[in-house]
Amino acid sequence: MIEKGQNLRVLFIEDSEVDASLVVETLRRGNYRPEWERVETEADLRRALESREWDVILCDCALPRFDAASAIAIVRASGSDLPIIVISGVVSEEAVVEMLKIGANDYLLKSNLTRLIPMVQREVREAAGRRERRLAEASKHDAEEALSRIKMAVEFASDAISIVDPAGRAVFINPAHSGLFGYDVEQLNALGGPVALFINQGIAEQTAAAMATSGFWAGEAFLRTRSGRVVELFLRINAVKNAEGQPIAYIGVATDVGEIKRAQRTIAEQAALLDEAQDAIMVNDLRGCFRFWNKGAERIFGWSAAEAIGRRMHEFLVDTEAHDNAMAAVLQKGEWSGELTKRTKDHRDVLIEGRWTLVRDEFGDPKSVLAIETDITEKRMLESQFLRAQRMESIGTLAGGIAHDLNNVLGPIIMAVDLLKLTMTNPKDLELLDTVEVSARRGADMVKQVLSFARGIEGERLLLQPARLLKEVQKIVRETFPKSIIVQLAVPEDVWNFLGDPTQLHQVLLNLCVNARDAMPAGGRLRLSAGNLRVDAHFAAMHPEAHPGSYVVLEVADNGSGMPPEVAERAFEPFFTTKEIGRGTGLGLSTTLAIARSHGGFITFESTPGKGTKFSVHLPAESESTGVLPGGTIAELPRGHGECVLVIDDEASIRSITAQTLDAFGYRVMTASDGAEGVAKYAQHMADIAIVLTDMMMPVMDGAVTIRALTKLNPAVKIIAASGLSAKGAEAEAAGVGVKTFIAKPFTAATLLATLRDLLQAE
Repeated sequence: MIEKGQNLRVLFIEDSEVDASLVVETLRRGNYRPEWERVETEADLRRALESREWDVILCDCALPRFDAASAIAIVRASGSDLPIIVISGVVSEEAVVEMLKIGANDYLLKSNLTRLIPMVQREVREAAGRRERRLAEASKHDAEEALSRIKMAVEFASDAISIVDPAGRAVFINPAHSGLFGYDVEQLNALGGPVALFINQGIAEQTAAAMATSGFWAGEAFLRTRSGRVVELFLRINAVKNAEGQPIAYIGVATDVGEIKRAQRTIAEQAALLDEAQDAIMVNDLRGCFRFWNKGAERIFGWSAAEAIGRRMHEFLVDTEAHDNAMAAVLQKGEWSGELTKRTKDHRDVLIEGRWTLVRDEFGDPKSVLAIETDITEKRMLESQFLRAQRMESIGTLAGGIAHDLNNVLGPIIMAVDLLKLTMTNPKDLELLDTVEVSARRGADMVKQVLSFARGIEGERLLLQPARLLKEVQKIVRETFPKSIIVQLAVPEDVWNFLGDPTQLHQVLLNLCVNARDAMPAGGRLRLSAGNLRVDAHFAAMHPEAHPGSYVVLEVADNGSGMPPEVAERAFEPFFTTKEIGRGTGLGLSTTLAIARSHGGFITFESTPGKGTKFSVHLPAESESTGVLPGGTIAELPRGHGECVLVIDDEASIRSITAQTLDAFGYRVMTASDGAEGVAKYAQHMADIAIVLTDMMMPVMDGAVTIRALTKLNPAVKIIAASGLSAKGAEAEAAGVGVKTFIAKPFTAATLLATLRDLLQAE
């Protein structure tokens, strides 16, 4: 029975609209609610078939431009199995049979439409049945195909898959399961089922509890294989339930994660090793974004890995142009090495030595850049200091040789002046002698300055108080410097004392004050200060001449013009000066440095163009609490009492003037032009000779060899060693062969006579 108002989609192939309306009215009386369309050409038929779904096609047998046979053929050729009922006025039995053969479902005369309703009902019902059968067959086919695919996936899966019944017995395991654990289904059940493989029974209890509640459990577990090997797995178990919610099976999927875990541990160990490296090790992509940042990079640049990873290098680290050039070289050649200046988190510039390598993917395309960078800032600074020290040593060696010859020239002049003053009374002659003496002594002072930076100067060392020393310098500066320069003094009460030659240290401080004055032509502030400093190993490593210990620091600071870097680099070079010709020799700072070194100290300085300069003289501190500055002068020149002195020197002028001086002051003199002659004369007149005065640098037989020969002849011989090199080296050499008295050339008559007196009185 037809439900009232049942929809029916009807396609009419009919040239008569009246006939179509008559059929529609018949369908309505049969309780259908027809939705219909009428077509009468082939094109309209094709369009109607494509435009919507239909329940039945009612086709007229004869059309003026289109017959029923053609219409039926078009419908069936489209793949449609819609029921087709042919309705016609008159048609032969042969035509009806033919139309049924080509696909019509039934035939009805227009004069007998009473059969239309049951015919439509039957055909629509049978069409629906055909559709259901097709769908069922398709679903069965799809299910079979899906099952086949699932079976294939399970068979070829790399994971171990098992199906277990509610009693815990395995009903299925895939080949991967058998390959991993070594059991088939029967062997596994004989063992007690898959749960028997668990090493930790606590995991088995967790899975059982999960199955009873949520029906799902996932986690890591350790299981033992048939061979006894323990495998680390990621296990997932799902319960399969029936309609009543009761579990009917359990599906387990186990993934071997042992290799993954080992790889992760290896990567973690390698990352830890990279973090131990002192170098910065980084990986950035081709856009410059960091993907890896080790602890070494954190130490050098200050940013943590969390702050750096994901950021572009240009944002915070590098000079863009230099970095871009390096990156271009990496992309072109596959690698780059060189130096770059980078900025740290605390805004310091560091010089790095980089080795960059292009990393490619499995297809050979550029993927990233591995950068290994070393901080060479301190290394470059130490190299610069070492090269500067080498230059100073080379120049000093050359200057020392020249100074020795100059001393031999100036020595006779200075001693001759002393002798001439004893015999001359004419004021004009004495004035000329004073001029000669001043000029000669000025020349000797210049030689001393050369020797100061060449070999160092060794003078008498006294325990000095920094406050007293600086006050004396302050007094001189205030009296001689322009009033536009304000001199300040700052010395704490607890500053330590130190051993030093007061004359030389006066020279050091005055040299620095003069440089400060010249840096402040329009006036300024000059500050003299002292302080204590304990030098540790780190500070000593930054200054090659420093050693760990306690130092007194004497500082001379100004707020003058300062020095640009290129001038500061050469500040201590001898003969280097930025002053006008005639205003500076270029020996001031080199002499200052040499004096500080001779005292076991060192000098540091800092200078900023336009802001000023500060020099810090570091001198080893003494534990003594009191110090004395020298005072007093020699009232008169001491005389001899006929003692015989043997003078050995290769310079004739030195021998002559020394002999005249000694003779004038009560000594008898023998001379020798070299060491060999001197040893021979001493051997001949040993009993008569009281003291031997010998030069240390002579041809044929130098001073050291001569002294050894003399001491072999007479171990108690009194010897005065003299050298134009003023040298710690010469003095040490003389001490090494038993000589305790040493004088530096050029020496004055007063110095020579005082030395002779002291040595003779030591008997």
